[in-house]
Amino acid sequence: MKNRNNLSLKELKEIIPIIKINNVLDNEVFDYFRIAGLNNIRYEDFANNTLFFFSYCKKEDLSGWYINEFDYRLYTENIINDNPNFTFVIEKEQEKLINNKNIKYIVVDNVNVVIDLLFDYVMKNRKAKTISVTGSVGKTTCIGLLEKVLKEKYNVLRIYSKRVTPIILKANVINFLTDEIDYIVMEFSIFYHDHVQVFTDYLKPFIAGIINIESSHMGIDLLNTIDDICFYKSIILKYAKYGFVNGNDEYLKELSYKNNLLTYKDKVIIQNNDLCLEKLDLNNIVIKNNEFCIDNVKWKPFIFSNLAKIQYYIVYKIAKTLNIGDDTIIKCFNSYLPVENRMHEKIAFDKNIIFDGDITTYERIKELSDNYYDNKYLILRKVGSSENTLRIKNIKEYFNCYKKVYIFDDVEYLKYFKDEKNIEIVNNHDFMKDIDGIIIYHYSGYFRSFKEFNEDNLKIYDDKIYKIKMED
Repeated sequence: MKNRNNLSLKELKEIIPIIKINNVLDNEVFDYFRIAGLNNIRYEDFANNTLFFFSYCKKEDLSGWYINEFDYRLYTENIINDNPNFTFVIEKEQEKLINNKNIKYIVVDNVNVVIDLLFDYVMKNRKAKTISVTGSVGKTTCIGLLEKVLKEKYNVLRIYSKRVTPIILKANVINFLTDEIDYIVMEFSIFYHDHVQVFTDYLKPFIAGIINIESSHMGIDLLNTIDDICFYKSIILKYAKYGFVNGNDEYLKELSYKNNLLTYKDKVIIQNNDLCLEKLDLNNIVIKNNEFCIDNVKWKPFIFSNLAKIQYYIVYKIAKTLNIGDDTIIKCFNSYLPVENRMHEKIAFDKNIIFDGDITTYERIKELSDNYYDNKYLILRKVGSSENTLRIKNIKEYFNCYKKVYIFDDVEYLKYFKDEKNIEIVNNHDFMKDIDGIIIYHYSGYFRSFKEFNEDNLKIYDDKIYKIKMED
């Protein structure tokens, strides 16, 4: 399968308005369009011919996206001098900064407008349909599972959504949405209220799923209540032909689709004249002999929790909608491990550990606690300091689900936890040798700190923290 789009200058002339061309021939083909940094990889290092866009993002355009104001135009001379083999897309006022007459460049009126035109061109001229998932907890794991299943039959482009912004989304589509791709899969995250709507309008999902609604980001930009969060996340269904939502979620229960209108508590969210909406009942998935089972499909999940139920259920319904056979689904479900080291069942300290390395804490602990294990223990090695104090304090309402909770003494907000009756404060991992049961180990942000979960990495972190403490 072709990995990237290729476009010649002749083709570009038909897509974008060009003012001037310098040293570029019509038959010259570009195989990487450098618009924004993608996934910490320099794709231009692997390209034969890079077209570099002097893109920019103004402060008024940030709108809560995980991005800082930037303007590559301010570094025109340095970028061109460092990359003399590139071809550059510049604006008129930049031309006077180019001293080397051999440099290849294309002059346009507005670089960002050109990027939009390229994005629109690729979207209109490719067959791929989008499948998207939103929710407060579990989106990344669900999309990773969906990608695994769909790849058994189709060509799939997964766009990684963590810290994605509109310009990064456009860069991914322009570069990687080739004419061989059947489906785009992507999680739609929300920070400001309109983020899901922006992604939805750009990609127009054919199938959409909603996992759950929690308090993540509540209090930010019109997300004043959990009802607000449910309302704005549900916009993901705006263009969908098929929608699958968690029918057991107390907020998603309130969604109603009648007379082509999707409403939440009688408030109209969107109009969709062609939506088939199904509320999934988690009771349809039964647990028997340490397996999940629905219809004729049986598998062992990576964790026996209600969150896993809805993740697998949504993927199951999408797979069946796209005519993927039961044998394929079973094979993929039984071999799936969550992506990005967010959650794994591993051996450490001679114990079986269900390890959670996601950045959030409150929603993660809530969902991890809603499981089917009898004899279970919770370890908090690190909590998400990005969450507000109230939600951190409320974690302890789930502590009574566990036989015992161990919290390391360097954990932020420790003062809110230490007086609970089933808590033990620890400063190393020696206590683990005495545990006989299921261990759920939460380390907020681990997937950003280490590539792989293992005992050595945990010890490295312990040594670093406690050596600093001893020196103090």
